[in-house]
Amino acid sequence: MPYLAAGTAAAAVALTAALASGASAAPRETVADTAAEHSASSSAASVSAQAAADASVSDASVSASAASASAASASAAVAASAAAAAASASASASAAAKASASASASAKAAASAAAQNTLAAKNAALKAAGVPCDATAIACVSLSKQEAWLLHDGKVVYGPVKVATGRAALPTPAGDFHVWYKVVNGWSTTYDAPMPYSVFFYKGDAFHEDPVTVRSHGCVHLTLKNAEYFYHFLDYGDLVEVRH
Repeated sequence: MPYLAAGTAAAAVALTAALASGASAAPRETVADTAAEHSASSSAASVSAQAAADASVSDASVSASAASASAASASAAVAASAAAAAASASASASAAAKASASASASAKAAASAAAQNTLAAKNAALKAAGVPCDATAIACVSLSKQEAWLLHDGKVVYGPVKVATGRAALPTPAGDFHVWYKVVNGWSTTYDAPMPYSVFFYKGDAFHEDPVTVRSHGCVHLTLKNAEYFYHFLDYGDLVEVRH
């Protein structure tokens, strides 16, 4: 009986150990399976998160591209608007310049017409006063009347005064001339004679002091007083008109 009892006890111990071992093994497999499932779930979650992140980056990239395209379109529109405004301003400036040029031309034409009318009126007034020269003359000589005048702005300011012009063989030429030389104490080398207050207007012909009762060799004789006045009044380049 003690032997059997000992065997039975050993068997019981072995059975208990086997049961304990079986009970312990089952939970280890379960834990391993759970860990694997957890790992797979984590991997899936990671993949999903990466996909979401990639999608987000892609969306952001698309949005940025759209924004860039919109900005470029807006810049192009602004540039086009600026170009149109510049073209309009240029056209306006060109039109204004043309209008200004036209107005200037009209003003010049009007001024010229007014000047012509004024000149014509002055010429008419001079002719009415017996002065045979134009209003542009500064000195005027009448060969037929043997008279001379000084003018300013188309009006007589001195004269008429008595003169003696060239004799028949040496006449004073008629025409338009200009003062080219002046000398107080002039001298004629051709005739060896003094020519006080000489104002030359044609070659050797000049206004100068000499008797007004004696015809000249082409010059215009004046009394001393008048010769001095003519000398100081006339300047280089002044128009001298000699008329018949």
